[in-house]
Amino acid sequence: MNQSSSAVSLAGLSVEYCKAMAACREQEPRDFLREVLRYLPRIYVTLTDTRPYGEDSDPGGGADETGAIYETLTEEQYNEVRDSISAVLGENDMYLDTAVEDMRYSDTPVAVSLSEQLADIYQQLADFAATVSQISSYEMPDAVSELKYRFDTYLSTVICSALRAADYTYRHAF
Repeated sequence: MNQSSSAVSLAGLSVEYCKAMAACREQEPRDFLREVLRYLPRIYVTLTDTRPYGEDSDPGGGADETGAIYETLTEEQYNEVRDSISAVLGENDMYLDTAVEDMRYSDTPVAVSLSEQLADIYQQLADFAATVSQISSYEMPDAVSELKYRFDTYLSTVICSALRAADYTYRHAF
């Protein structure tokens, strides 16, 4: 698969995830979580296997946020998705996590919102998909490299944390 079609496939997965998050109010909580549990591993594996373009193929190799991904999602759109997910999850939205950065300064677990984590993933993927739909194939390598950088520096941790919480909630709460 060439690099341009790989970027288009990644954008397609991004669109699928974003559509599922935007339509979450139409689902029962257990069905929604089942869908989350199907998407998050696919996103994680796809981004893990994605190679940045050019010379920089490791997270510390000089890649950085370059502005190649346009910020297209508004705060209102983000809040709408987050609030919709929170409404579906209800009291199961918040969970205690010891893996967050704030835990270094606390003796107790930190409360984390699953809806916020899923909305954070949504924001990154929505911006990427919107960017890919607006740019030329010549510019795609920069957008993919920037998404890979974001994945390597923080998005992978968010996906893993959200996956763990979604799995626990799916298996024990509904």
